[in-house]
Amino acid sequence: MSGFDAPLEGRSFRHIENVIYLPATPSTNDVAKAIVEKMLAESEDVRPTIIVAGEQSAGHGRLGRSWVSLPGSLAVSVIVPWPAGPERVHLPLRAGIALARGLSQAFGLDVRLKWPNDLLVNRKKLGGILVEARANDEGEGWAIVGVGLNVKGTRRELDSHGLRDATSLEEAGVPAGKLGGVRPLSSLLDILDVPLAEPGTEPLPEAFASVATHAPGDALSVQNRGRTVSGVFRGVNADGALRLGMGHGEETVISGDVVLF
Repeated sequence: MSGFDAPLEGRSFRHIENVIYLPATPSTNDVAKAIVEKMLAESEDVRPTIIVAGEQSAGHGRLGRSWVSLPGSLAVSVIVPWPAGPERVHLPLRAGIALARGLSQAFGLDVRLKWPNDLLVNRKKLGGILVEARANDEGEGWAIVGVGLNVKGTRRELDSHGLRDATSLEEAGVPAGKLGGVRPLSSLLDILDVPLAEPGTEPLPEAFASVATHAPGDALSVQNRGRTVSGVFRGVNADGALRLGMGHGEETVISGDVVLF
């Protein structure tokens, strides 16, 4: 690992084998995808790798939307094995649960997960998660878990960037001592230095309920490809799909964006 000042210079990880630091890049997920494609084209093994950007200029979220990176924000992508079988569809939600729990513990916050991939504090967006995956002809796959996290930014600064529904670690009240230098990055790498792709032992419905920003009975509206579904929150099923109570029963929503909650 190179490109970091102490205390990260030379540090080791339990599961991540490579750390790539880029002073500036359009998108860490795009860099990660290029690495995976190159390794597959050359029939080389893809090792667990983290890509960190000092500055990200063209980050993106789900459905091709842009992610605005504020000065001092973190942009990180981790390449992990994409598990075979049912766990493939569990990975995005399991990654969100791990991040919500890890950030809460590291920074003394109550970080909540808005289904399926937004990290919230006090119902304002602290960060987002984008999971993209690729499998070769033999079915062996790799996933890229991209994380954008707002570190610095007062309420006035966030509003000036048009981010009235966003927050930051600073705005949420994290002490300045935890936000200096590489400390936020070090904490985020510690959270991600886990085998995200391994099957979890905790059932997804219970795990999500422990960090969800939604409570049973909350009214939710979900948009997906121009269609809006409205109902009341009933949790998620065993695969992480959203359960919405409707007048006619229940509807299962596999993907989409919660726009009202």
